[in-house]
Amino acid sequence: MNSPFMYERNENLESEFEILIRLMSDMITAQAMANSPANPPDWSVHLHVLSMKMFKHLCSVRTLLEACPFGTPTLPHFGYIDHSSVAALTRTAIENYLVMYWLHSEDDQSLREFRHIVWVYCGWKKRSKLIPTIDEVVQSQREAIELATKHWTWIKASPFYELYSKDDKAKLRKGNWSAGTNWNQLAMKAGFHRVYFTSIYPYLSGYTHTDFISCLQIRSAISLQAHYDLGIATLQMCMVMIGHFTHFYAGLFPAAKAVFDQSGEGIELATKWHIRAENMAHIYDHLDLQEPKPDPEAHKAGSE
Repeated sequence: MNSPFMYERNENLESEFEILIRLMSDMITAQAMANSPANPPDWSVHLHVLSMKMFKHLCSVRTLLEACPFGTPTLPHFGYIDHSSVAALTRTAIENYLVMYWLHSEDDQSLREFRHIVWVYCGWKKRSKLIPTIDEVVQSQREAIELATKHWTWIKASPFYELYSKDDKAKLRKGNWSAGTNWNQLAMKAGFHRVYFTSIYPYLSGYTHTDFISCLQIRSAISLQAHYDLGIATLQMCMVMIGHFTHFYAGLFPAAKAVFDQSGEGIELATKWHIRAENMAHIYDHLDLQEPKPDPEAHKAGSE
């Protein structure tokens, strides 16, 4: 540990992550293969893409825990670990999972269909507002406008639309799929403890939004060991997300559940890291904490 390029790794956590990420990959692959012979519905295809997106984010988080080989005359090769990007990617992976959960967690199939159409509409709505600069993009914008109009007509005809407040209807019309909710509320519905989530999410968001505290932490983390320790702490949040994802995905798809049920050590670790609000009650519930007020920028879900 005398050399600045030497640092102690948490081999146990790294090993557990590898088992969990492999389980996640196997479950996603099994479901994709189950879908391939038929013509799966759009919601299933989109959920598969979101699952792959989350998987790749998590793989990138693990890759960034390695010392960077890039170097300059003043910055030595393998002289740092980019723990700030680990934090930013972890935040993205968390939001990815919460969107998936919001889309597909309800027992009411008609509500799930409505939310999926809302989400698709908001995507087309956002693309329709992009300023085109070449002919190809102009055509894409026209298609986006047409598709957004088509989806909006369907949304307004749905009885679920009438459950929105006047203000939330306006937000939805502008392309905000969450229309009134925020990441904190979505996380609690997904089973996360309020205090846990409202502690880690602003921390991760601080790196994404370049808050002063993130700058202070980067400045203070001088050694490679400090970089790694910050990164591995964030990796644990990713493992919690995999624990939630695997249980959620197994509940949606029989093919994925079969892989989950037969995964041996994988299911043990997925259950270990499936940390829910009730598992954290003994840590947080005795604290006299007020309900946090969401940051209007960092905590909005689905906004532009």
